[in-house]
Amino acid sequence: MPQLPSDPNDETLQSIVEALAGSGQAVSVYDAEDNLRYANETYRGMFLRNYEGPFTFTDILRYGAANGFGVRIDDGDVEALIARTLPRRRSSRRKSFETDLLDGRWFWIEHTVLPNGWVMTVGTDISALKHNEKSLRQAHESALLASRTDLLTGLPNRRYILELLDEGLAAGMASGAGLCVAIIDIDQFKTVNDTYGHEAGDAVLRHFAQIFRESLRPGNHLGRIGGEEFLLLLADVRLDDAARLINGIRAGFPPVTMPDQATRRPIAFSAGLTAALPHDDRSSILYRADHALYVAKAEGRNCTRVGLGMDRAFPDHVAAQEKMAART
Repeated sequence: MPQLPSDPNDETLQSIVEALAGSGQAVSVYDAEDNLRYANETYRGMFLRNYEGPFTFTDILRYGAANGFGVRIDDGDVEALIARTLPRRRSSRRKSFETDLLDGRWFWIEHTVLPNGWVMTVGTDISALKHNEKSLRQAHESALLASRTDLLTGLPNRRYILELLDEGLAAGMASGAGLCVAIIDIDQFKTVNDTYGHEAGDAVLRHFAQIFRESLRPGNHLGRIGGEEFLLLLADVRLDDAARLINGIRAGFPPVTMPDQATRRPIAFSAGLTAALPHDDRSSILYRADHALYVAKAEGRNCTRVGLGMDRAFPDHVAAQEKMAART
């Protein structure tokens, strides 16, 4: 590698070179015109390698980008990076920042503008710290996901689906977008447990969750709120379209294969559906959906009933209440 340009008579450069020549950090010195005047071995390995010049800040960046090493550029546009960086390069006397390289290493850069306009950078390898930080972040994300997930079905659990409901109601009030909510109950689930055992019941729940989830578009959510009961959130959809969606899923629902691998059993479900009204909160909208589900159960199961408000959804509310005892 050719020697980099230098001025051995410059006292500033000489003092810096003597102090930093043996440093394990990545050290560079650029003059006021952004020509590289000094780089130690670590810096050379990061940004120069077999480069033969010209040794300007911008040319070094371009060379690394063209040859697959040096600073990671997220959008791949080195000219845009240069355009963003140059105006800030001498905007403050001292600044610190982290940067990552294409080889996976991370460096903490101490950037100092000297009185004569030269720039000195000292980079410290923080790869181990970043990797530990990534591991901690991944562990946190995993713990957060576990706290939000129903272990059996992989769906959002009761707490998380209710949080999503609250968010959906708030978003709907802010934007005017529609939100439909359905409480869904698997019919005759107790019979499955009593006849085939709890392992079969678990298989039914997993199968139901998988098929239903695969039928939803992004932004819609199904969560398990307890036992064989689920909460469905359909964003930005009209009530009649939501009913058609649920009925279409029901009509095409494949039977579940029981753990004995020999028994296939159809799955039926009842649904109580409602749409968010102005000033709805969690309690009021779930109240309508739950009572619509009671009606669906009372009227023979395996159907969807819509709750538009107690006066319209339940013209014979006393009779509906009496039929609730049949719900299983």
